[in-house]
Amino acid sequence: MVDSIPYQLNKRATIFTECPSKFILTNSTNVTVITNATLNPDPVKSNDTVTVIGSATLNVNVTRGDLFSFAFFDSNYTFIEGGGGAMEICYTDCPTISIPLNLTVQAPPELPSNYSILLDISGEPVPNRVTKACGFASGLSS
Repeated sequence: MVDSIPYQLNKRATIFTECPSKFILTNSTNVTVITNATLNPDPVKSNDTVTVIGSATLNVNVTRGDLFSFAFFDSNYTFIEGGGGAMEICYTDCPTISIPLNLTVQAPPELPSNYSILLDISGEPVPNRVTKACGFASGLSS
């Protein structure tokens, strides 16, 4: 008989850090790093809904028309079709630097074994290019 101690393995929560420069528009300055964001569920599951909740205090004003986006990328930073989404984030109290984050999106039908998530706040209509705030989580596994 072998004695054993029950042990529950807890997965580390997804951590968002500074975005790679390839996602930042070259004329952007004072880009805020979004670090106060959590995912549910975590880890994300293919073809399931996922909600990001958090907040951001930006270095520049968020104004009407600015978007909060959630996108998935593979290990080569190639956009993964079929998942993610965006929403306008400033309706009544604009301009402001404090923004609550709450967005539910669909995960891609098939997440690769190694993927990344980009959260961004942008005023430019260029997909997956950040102008105001960004959070990036890489090395995620499905």
